[in-house]
Amino acid sequence: MRNFASLIKLARFKVEDLQKQMAALDSARAHLESRIADLVRSVPEEQVAASETREGFMAYGSYAQAVIERKNNLRASMVELDAQTAALRVQLADAFRELKKFELMEERRLARLEEARAKAEQAELDEIAGTRAAR
Repeated sequence: MRNFASLIKLARFKVEDLQKQMAALDSARAHLESRIADLVRSVPEEQVAASETREGFMAYGSYAQAVIERKNNLRASMVELDAQTAALRVQLADAFRELKKFELMEERRLARLEEARAKAEQAELDEIAGTRAAR
């Protein structure tokens, strides 16, 4: 009977690697959300600063347009990250299924070995009992 320990170990490694990748994508998404929030918070501050001087008032339009463009770029990056995350979730689910399959196969193998050992032990006990009965 085949030992599935190496396959289980490899499958666990794959699951852990995919989980690390998922955590990295989640971290990147949180970073992008934070950057968008920073941009949103900076707009009122810049509006106040721009209203204090004529030059600031004139430059605010360019600033506002740049903020809008940066937010759009960040949101596009988030959409791309979401697509990568969805694809990675599928891979992770497949890796989990594969790991569980190998673990079940190993459990069954061990159960068969235990059953065979118990049968051999019972046969030995039956033989001893038969020998004693014959005496």
